[in-house]
Amino acid sequence: MKRYEQFAFVISAICAFILLLNLVGVINISSLYNTLLTALTIASIATFNVRNYKSIGIILYAIAVFMIVIYFANGMV
Repeated sequence: MKRYEQFAFVISAICAFILLLNLVGVINISSLYNTLLTALTIASIATFNVRNYKSIGIILYAIAVFMIVIYFANGMV
């Protein structure tokens, strides 16, 4: 496992834990931070998988970018 994969794994675990705390109501974060944390979690999982499964990693990166674009496009209307 390369260094960037270890870093991506730790980042995804931290983001997933924060999202879990938000889900059960321990902390309350805004929808913007919720969207950004979810996109960051997806992107870090993609980074962890991109070396072995390139197509899955690219799809996950696209989903993360698409989530952020939809969030900001929805706020502009």
